[in-house]
Amino acid sequence: MFSGRMNKKFRSFAVYLGMGYLIVYALCTGGIFFLSSRVITKSARGFDRQDVRAESEELAEILDQNKDGNWLAEEITLERYPPSTIVIVRVLSPQGKIEYAITKPKDIDIPEWRSNAPRSPAAAPAVGWGEYYLKPLHRHIQVQTLRLKDGRTLQVGKGSFLEYDQKSMMSRTLWLFMGLSTLLSFVSGIFMMFITLRPIHLITESMSHIIETHAFEKGAPPVTSAIAELDTLGRLFTVMTGKYASLIQAMRETMDNVAHDFRTPLARIRGASEFALHDKQLPAGLADTLADIIEDCDRAQLQLQNLMDVREMESGFVELNIQPFSLTQLIGEITDLYSLIAEEKKITLVARLPEQEMLIEGDKYRIARALANLVDNALKYTPKGGQVTLTFEVQPDSVVIRVTDTGIGIPEDEQGLIWQRLFRGKKAREAEKGLGLGLNIVQVIIAAHGGTVTLASAPGQGSTFCVTLPKTARTCSG
Repeated sequence: MFSGRMNKKFRSFAVYLGMGYLIVYALCTGGIFFLSSRVITKSARGFDRQDVRAESEELAEILDQNKDGNWLAEEITLERYPPSTIVIVRVLSPQGKIEYAITKPKDIDIPEWRSNAPRSPAAAPAVGWGEYYLKPLHRHIQVQTLRLKDGRTLQVGKGSFLEYDQKSMMSRTLWLFMGLSTLLSFVSGIFMMFITLRPIHLITESMSHIIETHAFEKGAPPVTSAIAELDTLGRLFTVMTGKYASLIQAMRETMDNVAHDFRTPLARIRGASEFALHDKQLPAGLADTLADIIEDCDRAQLQLQNLMDVREMESGFVELNIQPFSLTQLIGEITDLYSLIAEEKKITLVARLPEQEMLIEGDKYRIARALANLVDNALKYTPKGGQVTLTFEVQPDSVVIRVTDTGIGIPEDEQGLIWQRLFRGKKAREAEKGLGLGLNIVQVIIAAHGGTVTLASAPGQGSTFCVTLPKTARTCSG
């Protein structure tokens, strides 16, 4: 679950990285298109104005020398314009009446030129440059207005397809560039994602594995990267986990040594107490004290053995004796074993089991130990008159065993800590003696079988431990 959440974040970061490259390329492409379009527009219209200026000067000279418009018509007709070029020539009398007009193509319509009514000289078109947009043709034309010596007005306009052609070519090139840039951004995004995220992903996987398997003493594999900062991070992570692993290993070895070393003095104390207890002349009070010493020694030896068993199972050195067995029968045996203790504490111990046998594969002895620990805990922390119930349900690939009690319950802030070795809650310490190994042993045994154990509890309302075991053997080493 932890690694799943991290993977989602990695996928999101990868998407953000790829989208970032796409946005950068899109902005760059848009900027190139805008600047290129402006340059093409200014350049093409500048060329048109140069042509119009030269054409206007030539036609003005012809009109000054020849008043007759036929010469103008002949000059324009003889002029060879490219088929795609738009040409407009118009001559107005001093009164503003059109004396001569020709357009190429013929159906060009400029709204400002439609009226042919006489106008005063003051209302004649202003001398200079103008620009008109021909909507049907989607073209701009450049128009120059000149005043002739005899008072007439000459207007010459021209618009070529140069701007349109260049913009069309640029648009095609732009689309090709966008396709290539998208592909390039995708490839570079994946490459950068691999270079950037690979060491982070390795660190995350190592941390997730350590957290989920509790394999602290194994440390983490080396993490390297082509990026200097990430390579430094990986090396520091490897060094840190290595030192942490050494510390954990040293602590566990110390604990193992202490456990081994305590066995001999405990055995001597117990032996001496038993020997002294056989003396028939002992006072009654001293005999009770020696009996308590023997009982405490047995309890301490049991806890030391539990500690050693947990250590061995976590290290993966203990092989499980996997065999088919009847879970129904096992739960019945555990119920019978603890029925006397429940009766002494006036607690109702109930096992609700199906009539048919339920066979599963596993280490019967260790599963029995885990379930016995759960029942023992439930009886310890359930007050007089309470009830402990064992049930299980069959699922397609697994069985779910529940141990429910009406005891003191576990506070929410302690529920995540009860699986830790040697942890005991405040209420648990007040209620019963112990070292806090029972639930840790349960978790290790169930995990070794490929199962899970969960808790649902509330203070004063009891607890329910839910053990899920696969029907077929699926062992998992620490």
